Amino acid sequence: MSSFMADEAMQVMLRRRAQCAALAGDMDIVPVFSHCSALEYWGTSPPPDCRLPANKHHIVFADKAKRRRYARVITHSWKGEFLVEHAGVYDVTRPAMTWAQMSRYCSEESLAVIAGSFACRDRRRRVASIDELVRYATDTKGFQGRARCMGIAPFLAANTDSPPESQVYVLAMRNGLGTPSVNHCVMLGPNDCCFIDIAYPDIKLGIEYQGGYHAGVDQMRADARRLNRLRLAGWEIVLVTADDLIDDAARRRIVQVIRVMMQRQRHLMGLARVVI
Repeated sequence: MSSFMADEAMQVMLRRRAQCAALAGDMDIVPVFSHCSALEYWGTSPPPDCRLPANKHHIVFADKAKRRRYARVITHSWKGEFLVEHAGVYDVTRPAMTWAQMSRYCSEESLAVIAGSFACRDRRRRVASIDELVRYATDTKGFQGRARCMGIAPFLAANTDSPPESQVYVLAMRNGLGTPSVNHCVMLGPNDCCFIDIAYPDIKLGIEYQGGYHAGVDQMRADARRLNRLRLAGWEIVLVTADDLIDDAARRRIVQVIRVMMQRQRHLMGLARVVI
């Protein structure tokens, strides 16, 4: 993950934690923050397709009959196992419970992005494993959205660096492009390596997401040098941008690009073996 993305995630987390502490101080209960509030507590922004208002606080009650109303707060109830983190004057739902709660309000693809963020490669920000998320959803019966959790579970990836990488991984898996490796290490010399976001090592094909932070001149130069070195090592890289993920038509086009490049790389690798 770039330092820009890590800093942005940290700002989201710190802002929400301060807001939760301030609100809890004015309440006559120890609130359990959940849903979008819990997402941001763990450093993840609510996905764009989320049907809950992210600018509101969200708290959850284990007993629906004891659910109470508060100004500036959306209240929920939850029948499943309560997994909470104690944070002084308030509690917050743990990532596995939060992921299950969000499944009612966003798409499978967004659930994959949330899971990827919780289980990201950055150890400072990793707050759960994919196994923990799936196990909680599997063991908790009857909640709305559970079918989405179960539907996306086979396509979840740990160790991604950004939400779009999780989207690209799911896109590849769901379109029959095989199971790629995430953050694959390529040795370019005895003590020199680089990481490819998503890779098919057997055919030396990589997929890289190009976010806004790649637009700086220094970063563009570094990216060009890196790309040329990978090509010298026999790798081909497909570059994916936000425009390639914006809608179904765009996603179909980039899937076709990846599929054609996979076929080309298989052909080239076959030729290389014949020559050798």
